Amino acid sequence: MSIPKIASNLVVGMVCAVLCPVAHATTILTLDANFAAPDYAFYTYTDTNGAVQGPTPVAPYIATLNGGGYDDASVLLTCYDINSPTNVGTAYSGSVEQVTDFTGAAFTEIMESTYLVNKLREDGLLNTPLATRGAISLAIWEIMNPSSTDSVTPFASDPAAQPYELQAVDAVSDGSWTIADANLYPTWVPVAPSSAQRFAVISLDEAPEPPTGVLVGLGLLSLGLASGWPGVLKLRFALPSSRRS
Repeated sequence: MSIPKIASNLVVGMVCAVLCPVAHATTILTLDANFAAPDYAFYTYTDTNGAVQGPTPVAPYIATLNGGGYDDASVLLTCYDINSPTNVGTAYSGSVEQVTDFTGAAFTEIMESTYLVNKLREDGLLNTPLATRGAISLAIWEIMNPSSTDSVTPFASDPAAQPYELQAVDAVSDGSWTIADANLYPTWVPVAPSSAQRFAVISLDEAPEPPTGVLVGLGLLSLGLASGWPGVLKLRFALPSSRRS
């Protein structure tokens, strides 16, 4: 699926109220089934070739996790695979992995991407302006694209994303972003990676503070979600079968 069609297939995450579970724990992930605003935020951009892309749902996304230390927990997710479909409202089985569980290019990609996940957290998560959410999401997708089971060539690059990509490369290469930092945001990996996306899991309750700063208003965000404040996203996720046209 090309990037312009992504808006029909996105993934979501919710805010988690538990500690990050041990790697390899079996979990069930379910994305927010309301594929519409305000649960999903949609971003449009003009790529480096001058073509308009979108609207595309961008991170963070709302979902629930069960198993592996998660008890029907709300979490926020950041999607790693722009071209892998995941049906919203459908339960998917997978495992939660630490960055050290990955090797080769995928290890470097996740190191760089978790730096940007942390950047999104520092900028306010669901309160982050749409332009920033979109640029960071596109930066992560382009970084992760080579190890995706459905990689896109050429990738429709977002000019606004490129400075974030460079920041991530520099932070990992100079050692200011470490493995310990990256492990604050474990990766949810589906059992069948060809049929669902990978996600960075953002656990907000009792989670260690991001190393580069404390998110202002994090407590207010958690309270807002607990009281029913709508959340965010979906990437190349498909609507539940009952809602498809």
